[in-house]
Amino acid sequence: MNKSGLSALLLLSMIAAGCGAPKTPSDLLRAPSQGSADGTITSIVKSFLPANAHLTVPINSESGSAIQLQDLDKDGQDEILAFYKTDKTDYEINTLVLSKPGADWKKLTTITGVGSELDYVQFIDVTADGAADMLLGFSGGEGLSKELSVYSLSGGELTEKLKQPYDQLVVGNLTNEGQTDIALIQGTFTTDTQPQSHLQVIRLHDGKLQTLSDQTIDGYVFQALFTKAAPSKNALFIDAAVGAHSSYTSLLTWENDKFIDILATEDYQRDELADSRDIVLGPLVSEANGLLGENNMAIKDYPLYSSDINGDGIVEIGFLVPPAGTESFAPLATPFITKYYQWDGQSGLKFVEEHFDRWGYNFHIPQSWTGKYKLVAPEESPTAWEHIQFSYTNAASNEQAPLLELRQISKKDWQTAEAALLAKNTTYKLLYELQNTEDSTAPTVLVAVLPSADAAGKLTGSSLQEYEQLKLTLDEVQQLAGTPQKPQQ
Repeated sequence: MNKSGLSALLLLSMIAAGCGAPKTPSDLLRAPSQGSADGTITSIVKSFLPANAHLTVPINSESGSAIQLQDLDKDGQDEILAFYKTDKTDYEINTLVLSKPGADWKKLTTITGVGSELDYVQFIDVTADGAADMLLGFSGGEGLSKELSVYSLSGGELTEKLKQPYDQLVVGNLTNEGQTDIALIQGTFTTDTQPQSHLQVIRLHDGKLQTLSDQTIDGYVFQALFTKAAPSKNALFIDAAVGAHSSYTSLLTWENDKFIDILATEDYQRDELADSRDIVLGPLVSEANGLLGENNMAIKDYPLYSSDINGDGIVEIGFLVPPAGTESFAPLATPFITKYYQWDGQSGLKFVEEHFDRWGYNFHIPQSWTGKYKLVAPEESPTAWEHIQFSYTNAASNEQAPLLELRQISKKDWQTAEAALLAKNTTYKLLYELQNTEDSTAPTVLVAVLPSADAAGKLTGSSLQEYEQLKLTLDEVQQLAGTPQKPQQ
């Protein structure tokens, strides 16, 4: 059957799943219908599944579906791949492979992997034969190592080409040579308190396994992304945990048969970060004993994931920056501002945007405020999150005036607090409710409070004009406040 025929079957499966708005393949295949055979892909797969089988969805997969279509042998027609578990055991993941050599679908084979979760599924040519290979990652659960298996289909036979353990996995043109390679990252411990990670880049070519590089990363890697890092360049982002609660981000590029970290510099650019200015990276520092990440400017007090924060298709690097006056605070009491920067592809980082996302807040600081506001430092206390004050600060005169206050108030105290706000004719808005991680029965509410009509105080002239332009409406605050997130330490 050709691709258009299988696509038609997929559409029929979507229609058969129910009325109303069409569902995506992922919606359908997460919970396939249990009706009689109707010629859809779901019913075809069901006819080959053993009793007590139930489909399982991969954790990391482009389609996010339990049933996927892929031409694995370049014959112009797709195979059907279905991932499932049975009631017999919770530690086996099965992959049913169906092909259609003639008029009817036939079972080609079933692959069984050890694990409680199907961590990874990708179809990509890693053997350089022009046909997509099937990459399956099996996991025993959170905190346990995983195992990658690579399969190729040729002459009607599915062959396992590779089996390797991993904690993090990236696949792509890592060396800029036009070949799809695999990077496997696995944590190791030199001591109980000094984790490291092993980074190995491998290539499958002519049926042989080649190791292109073998390097060590400081800390335990909790995220690895090979993706667009600058408008015209890809790079490998490594987010790693070090120490009791700190982390850092390495930005790795391939040079001279190994990865180098372009953020390996001893200049931490604290003034530029504090002022949200673009950064010119300092000279690269040689990694001691070849340990990637040991000298790194993107160190932060808590784990922070690199991500495409502004939706432009390019991943940004995050920094946790303490506001002026809080540099000596304990990390738990510091109201860090998260600032995101984008690599320019050469020797600079361009400022993109900043957020205040500590303690359950998720406030996107408006671009118009950049370099013109100050987060008024609360006193170092165990309840620093209760009041967060943003104030306008004139760069030349240092004159200040309040722009916005964000408050977290216990829900049970909100009625009393609201009465006090009303009594003062305060302009405010309840933004949303936050779950209390320590006591689920005592949620808090997030409230925005705008400055009073006379808040400008003694501001005059251009300072007053600039201040008025930076003031927000309640609707703007609501939009910038985003959605609730789990409070973090």
